[in-house]
Formats: sequence, C-alpha cells, structure tokens
Amino acid sequence: MARIIIVEDDIGQQEELHSFLMYAGHEVLAVGSGVELDKHLQFVPDIALLDYNLPGETGVELALRLRKKFGTGIGLVMVTARSLGVDRVECRRAGADDYLIKPINFAELLALIDNLSLRLKPAVPSAETWRIQVARSELVPPDAPAIPLSGLELLLLQALANTQNGQADRDTLIRALGKNPIAYDPRALEANISRLRRKLPLLEDGRNPLQAMRGMGYQFIRPLTVVN
Repeated sequence: MARIIIVEDDIGQQEELHSFLMYAGHEVLAVGSGVELDKHLQFVPDIALLDYNLPGETGVELALRLRKKFGTGIGLVMVTARSLGVDRVECRRAGADDYLIKPINFAELLALIDNLSLRLKPAVPSAETWRIQVARSELVPPDAPAIPLSGLELLLLQALANTQNGQADRDTLIRALGKNPIAYDPRALEANISRLRRKLPLLEDGRNPLQAMRGMGYQFIRPLTVVN
C-alpha cells in the first residue's frame, strides 16, 4: 500500500483515479491545484500523480518544487495527454520518475506504483518483524513492550500473518473468528479491528500498522510472524 496524492483539475478524471486507487488498497488524497496541495502536505505522500496542465502552477513547476522539498523520498509521475518527446524530456528534467499518457491504462499505473514503491520502500529488514506470541496471547513489536491480546484479536492477527503480504478480506477474517460470513454482522468485525488498532503503536511515519483496504478488507503493513 502506498500513500498517493493526485493533483488533477478535471473533477471527473480526479474522481475516477481516486476511486480506482482507493479500491486497489492505497491511501489516497486528491486535489485540484498546487494551492490546494499546499494545504494538505501534512499527508506526506509516497507518490504524487501530477497533471501536466494545471491552473496556476503547472505540473512541471509543481514537480520541481516537490522534488526540492522531498528529495528522492517521493515518487513523481506526470499524467497528461501530451505525448511529444520534448514534453517527456521537460518532465524528466523537472524530476519526474515516469510519465503516463491519457487515457490512463490502469494496469500500467498499478505496475508503475508497485515499481516506485519498491524503490522508495525497500523490503523491511527482519529486525522489524512483529511477533505474535500465541501461548502468551501477546503481540510483540520490534524494540517495544508486548501488547496483551484478547482471544478474538489473537485470531485476527494470526489470520493476517497467514496471508500473502498481510492482506485478508473481510470474509477470511470472519471465518478466522469461527463465524459464517453470510450470517455475521460485519460491523462486529469492524468493532474488533477498531479496538485492536487502538492498542497498536504508530509507525515512524505516523501510520497505524493495521490498515483498512477500502472495499476489500485489512492489511498489516509490517512483517508479521506467529511464534507458538
């Protein structure tokens, strides 16, 4: 999952991009100009998708400013209908990592985000693995005190630890609780997840390690292992 900010003044295209990336499990904020972006930079994005033609400050000017502010710690992608080589060169010189031509191919966009995320967030070392101590019903963060878990919280974390990339849909988590997804009230799952999230210390970037994936389920965004 990446934190993505979209700067696009066409409301229809902005909403389409926002909805697609949220559904794909990313944390997304969308604004219409550089002025609006400045009001939300506490969001600290991993990746910025910048329209080339924006009101006021252009996408190229915005890319230059963001690169100066964040250095190589942010991924910059220009999104535009312009396809001339000279435009690509201008964007590269402004610090853009890549360039997408409208209409956007969403499969290409997701692949680009994945590649940028690998560069920006290399694999977390094993020293940062969170350990689930089943016998003690505890979650042990790296270099932090153990967190007592209820029986349901233990089951939820074990289910997340046993899935690829720490991601699990709601039905998987409901079954981990020994319930039938058809009959179980999903609000009860959300209440259990909410209580668990309140117990967890925030990461160095201010995020909770247990994240919701809109329309899908939940993800534990740090390595998670079960110790019996």
